[in-house]
Amino acid sequence: MNPVKIAIIGGSGQMGRWLQRFFAQRGLPVLSADLDTRETPQDVAAQADVVMLSVPIPKVVDIAQEISPHMRPDAALMDITSVKQRPLDAMLKAFPGEVVGTHPLFGPKEKSIEGLTVVLCPGRGERWLNWLKDFLQQAGARVKVTSATEHDRLMAVVQGLSHFVLIALEKSIRQLGISSQDLEDYATPTFNTLHRLAKRLLSQDAQLYACIQLANPANRPALRALDDAVADILYFIQRQNANGLVRLLEEIKEGFGGSNQ
Repeated sequence: MNPVKIAIIGGSGQMGRWLQRFFAQRGLPVLSADLDTRETPQDVAAQADVVMLSVPIPKVVDIAQEISPHMRPDAALMDITSVKQRPLDAMLKAFPGEVVGTHPLFGPKEKSIEGLTVVLCPGRGERWLNWLKDFLQQAGARVKVTSATEHDRLMAVVQGLSHFVLIALEKSIRQLGISSQDLEDYATPTFNTLHRLAKRLLSQDAQLYACIQLANPANRPALRALDDAVADILYFIQRQNANGLVRLLEEIKEGFGGSNQ
């Protein structure tokens, strides 16, 4: 039996290069196409068993439509975007064969997949979904299989809400005009952690993080919950109501379920 042949569309990007190394190190032939390659996305898609779209979220619709007529009927079309409902729907409409949505919950700086999580969202068919699940687990990854809707609901908190808070923190610091030296001189360990996370986020691809905010429909209710939470906290602060604020903090703590972490 010939090894599964993988085509990475967007293979010159950071995550595209990571995927090429990952599959090649495990003995699979890998084809790659991008804006700077001789072979086109259509060329490599026609040769592959599995076609993975490692492209920006807004590009999934167009790329899926462009390559799907060239793919073999028994092949699979996959993506690795951070949002799943809209990209998965676009791939299902474009390609009549098997479709799987994937989301590696890590970035291209990771040297190994061992212990890291990859989410798989079934689209159409089970053959390639099960193949990828087994392949990833044998490589040491944690695999979570869930619907695109559930993925986006959880990512609205894990990514959308957390990123929003970090972006808002840095925007507020700039608006207050506090210097970097003062921040360094007076920083607490908690602030250092938050500031470091914010700087790390903002040093990466702005287009990607903007898409994560804009493309996930589940972000809106998550951010409305944040807006409500801010209003609740401000209510007690503006009224200097210590008892009310303490009660709010205790209620939040109860939500941890007794965990100290």
